[in-house]
Amino acid sequence: MALSCCQSDEILRVSNLSEKEFLDEYFLKARPVIITDATEDWPARSWTIPDLVDKVGENEVWVRGKTNQEDYRVGKTYTIRRDSFSKYCEDLIKGNARARSSYLAVASMQQAFPQLLDDVPMPKYLQNYGKLHLGPYMWVALKGHYEFCHFDPDDNFLIMIQGRKQVRLFGIDLDSLYPNPLGSHGKTIQSRVNCDSPDFETFPKFSNALCQYCVLEPGEMLFIPAFVWHQVTALDTGISLNMFYGDPGDNVFISKMFREPYRQHFHYWFLNIIEQNRDQQSFQKILSRLPEVCGHFFVKQWHEVPSEAQVSTLVSLVKNHLKIAELPEPIVTEGKFPPVLKIRGLLHRDGNKKKKQEESS
Repeated sequence: MALSCCQSDEILRVSNLSEKEFLDEYFLKARPVIITDATEDWPARSWTIPDLVDKVGENEVWVRGKTNQEDYRVGKTYTIRRDSFSKYCEDLIKGNARARSSYLAVASMQQAFPQLLDDVPMPKYLQNYGKLHLGPYMWVALKGHYEFCHFDPDDNFLIMIQGRKQVRLFGIDLDSLYPNPLGSHGKTIQSRVNCDSPDFETFPKFSNALCQYCVLEPGEMLFIPAFVWHQVTALDTGISLNMFYGDPGDNVFISKMFREPYRQHFHYWFLNIIEQNRDQQSFQKILSRLPEVCGHFFVKQWHEVPSEAQVSTLVSLVKNHLKIAELPEPIVTEGKFPPVLKIRGLLHRDGNKKKKQEESS
């Protein structure tokens, strides 16, 4: 709910929202909104956990572990295990110790639950004015699960299927949310602040954050603009879905990342990935062919082709960050494509690496 330590306002709820109204009033203005009637004809609305176990219980999923520890709540570390969906849900229904420390997060419907894809139609707001980047994904949480505060590099629809979730948004504000150090694992940027119990001695600027909040009810769809901080808590054991997307076209989404209010968060996110790769053997090759690497990276991430000027801006950003005047001479090896700039640690966060980073900072 609202945070007493921050200025807080409820997220607006709307219904009967046209595609054009969503585009003009919310999407283009990076303005969060809850659409209350966007999923009324979705077959997924009838899902229950026992029914899903009957349909896809033998499917294998990745399950996060140690998610009830403080290091998880501040986005530092978690473990990962391979399990069947039925075993995860068996623990969930019992509410046992393993369930209290586990979370089925960001489970790709295409990979983990292909049998259920037809139950999740593409929202009408994406059909003409949007472009799917990744998803849909399923999230199945035990009541009380706290998901660390973070931001994603995509626009996002979060859809509640069963149960309720408390959602807090903190805008595009790098200073007040204290991101984890550059080089932290994963595709997201995580905040070091536990929003339920903020430590103001360590993070005094958090009191300046502006909080938008809601309780997301079954059937409701929340628009979370790209690079907006969000923290989600399960108020009930339940099921949610999300889709990562962006503007249509082959250069529109990346172009807006170079403008305010996104630019600072976008730069931090991109440098975080550079730092993830800095201690890899391939880094000198990546650096030597950085303009080509950038092009391939954004085609893979967002299906977008950056312009020469955009690539030049990113190359200058990296050179300034690394304190180098020029890139190394291109290292060309066999193969058609340049080295890959990888997002590292998507399935496992290495606490030892994070500890070393913090000790050296």
